[in-house]
Amino acid sequence: MDAIEDIRYRQSTQFRIWSYSRSKLAELRAKTNALATTHITNRLAAAQDGQPLPEFLTPQEEEKLLKFFTVELLRAAAFCELPTEIRATAAVHLRRFYVTNSVMTYSPTELLKTCLFAEKFPNTTAEEVVAGEFLLCQGIRFCFDVRHPFRALEGVILELRRLYPDERSRIDRVHAQARHILKFSPLITDAYFHYTPSQIMFAALLMADPELAERFIQRSFDFTASQASANGKTESPVKPDTEALEALQRKIVQTIKSCRELLETEPPERMDNYWGTAECNKEIRPLLRKLKKCRDPDRADLVALQRARREQAVRKDHAIKPQDDGSVFGGGLSDGAQAREAKRRKVGGALEDPFGPAL
Repeated sequence: MDAIEDIRYRQSTQFRIWSYSRSKLAELRAKTNALATTHITNRLAAAQDGQPLPEFLTPQEEEKLLKFFTVELLRAAAFCELPTEIRATAAVHLRRFYVTNSVMTYSPTELLKTCLFAEKFPNTTAEEVVAGEFLLCQGIRFCFDVRHPFRALEGVILELRRLYPDERSRIDRVHAQARHILKFSPLITDAYFHYTPSQIMFAALLMADPELAERFIQRSFDFTASQASANGKTESPVKPDTEALEALQRKIVQTIKSCRELLETEPPERMDNYWGTAECNKEIRPLLRKLKKCRDPDRADLVALQRARREQAVRKDHAIKPQDDGSVFGGGLSDGAQAREAKRRKVGGALEDPFGPAL
């Protein structure tokens, strides 16, 4: 990512609002889980009349289920034949929503349909798709823009082809593999919360071909250093700082490697080798049963919740009585004032001269 692109990214809502350290994100999820547990406990206690309360999901169990539902979203997006960036944006929106909302409060099965906003879902009505629309917008704080690493990858691949024309087949293979990684691994993990699009792209490139990626990164820093030296020789006020450049290089490389380690926890092969297999079901099914028992009874059905809100709004509108012009424009009189006005008119009507008798 060049300097201009980096400045643009740091001005985006993705960086300003939806970027967290790992500890901060874990803290937010723990807080969301605790609040949901408290609210649902109160509702279930009132509804069950002394019945024992269920066991609630832990923050770690919620995170595991969120991964599962993100995979389900990606599979649904593929079924609906949606473009790559739309699939990725929908996945990021779903994961953003469940930072400050619990899967125990709102059903991920329903919200993922709203995130995709597609028409091809079997056995799904349009009302079900749009039921969580405003709720989702609130949950992601109306931050619809998502910066993805796909464009950065295309730029680097073009540069690699220019620099190494004799390695075209290798670069094409790396291109396909890196794109395959970007379409899955960052979306299932928390990469979008912790790293910039270019850092995610380079991490995928490291996974696809470490030697080629490291060669390109080193060449980029060498070019930056040579530019700094050239500025120094031309008596530019900006003098080269070799130590600072080397420290920056170590920091950036370490960040990219840290991102790669995160992506490697969910390589794209797990889409078929783990998610949906017997091994996965053995872990997920008990959590789904646990979720079913501890859902918020007032918010489990988004369609019913949306209908209730609409009916409440209609009743509120009907409760507002229409007013006459006098009330609206300030010319209305109270009952006492109206009586006095009638008496005045009666007395005034008995007089022959509206200004009184002759002196």
